[in-house]
Amino acid sequence: MRETIDNTEAGEHNWLDRLMPDDPCDARHTVQWHAEQVEADFDVDYLPSGYMKYDGDNSPSTFVVPRYGKGAYKGEPKDNYILRSDTGAVVGNMSGKYPHREGYKHVFDTLEQLFPEHCESITVFGDGERLVVEQCLDVPYDLGDDGDMIQPYVYTRMSLNGVWKTEIIPVARRISCENMLTHAGSVVSVRATKNHDKLLTMRSAIIEKSIAQGVALRNMAMVFKHQTFTDMAFEKMVKDIVPEPTGDAHTRTLNLHYDKTLAIRNAWKRELQNEDANMWTAYNAFQGAEQHKINAGFKTTAKSKERSLTRALDGKTPIADEAEKYLRELIHARSSSDLPY
Repeated sequence: MRETIDNTEAGEHNWLDRLMPDDPCDARHTVQWHAEQVEADFDVDYLPSGYMKYDGDNSPSTFVVPRYGKGAYKGEPKDNYILRSDTGAVVGNMSGKYPHREGYKHVFDTLEQLFPEHCESITVFGDGERLVVEQCLDVPYDLGDDGDMIQPYVYTRMSLNGVWKTEIIPVARRISCENMLTHAGSVVSVRATKNHDKLLTMRSAIIEKSIAQGVALRNMAMVFKHQTFTDMAFEKMVKDIVPEPTGDAHTRTLNLHYDKTLAIRNAWKRELQNEDANMWTAYNAFQGAEQHKINAGFKTTAKSKERSLTRALDGKTPIADEAEKYLRELIHARSSSDLPY
């Protein structure tokens, strides 16, 4: 079932600023301002989908629109094309039962009411068939006296082509290297409501989950930071998590393995330029390599960055997940025996 977010009534106050007065966002702007900069605030037109019917050589062709014959949608087209009003580009093809919307404007209004002037960017996919809105939240979590910080964000993804339902996803970012750390899934993936009390409940749910995620990440980071890790230990971790292909593996498989392990090893070297050798730097080497290199297909184009962002929001980070699991199990093993690293 396709989900949408309906418009909500205007908010009466910005309680977020009172809770979090030291806002870390460098560029405090409204969602609408960012939408205008990237031309994401477009209107849309709905055109019935149909086909040309030919009645014979001497008869003119007729454009036929299949329509519902009964029920609440009787007479309505069974399918509609969704076109950008400004460019005419097709950004969706939906059932006639799909509610008409004014592009993304209703979602922008809801997000701005949730977190006023906390938007940092909007990513437009293709002609605008999909969007991701990035909003900065409260003050960052300090991981110690070395300047390592975790910043909470929420990413809201939406689409006009039905690929994504509207979802608000808390994501934490490590400020020093812009790594998007793990998340626990979406908070909101249903229709918003015009009931103001429920909008406040939505706000509370997002903040609560973001705080819980931030605390969990901070606790993990502090534990990992106090566990030393040598180059030998890191090399063993690379071989265990990304094992070498079998001898008869295809050349493409061998090349991909080389690229992955090289990206991870290079990330480890970069981490050690500013950090001590510990499990936290090891984890971020795997996580950072996966986000910035592997999930981007080892490219730096806009398309590759979109692919990396999409995989992060989908929670498709198997290497980072395996690295976290590996290190947790290693800590457990260290607590019961002496290891050579």
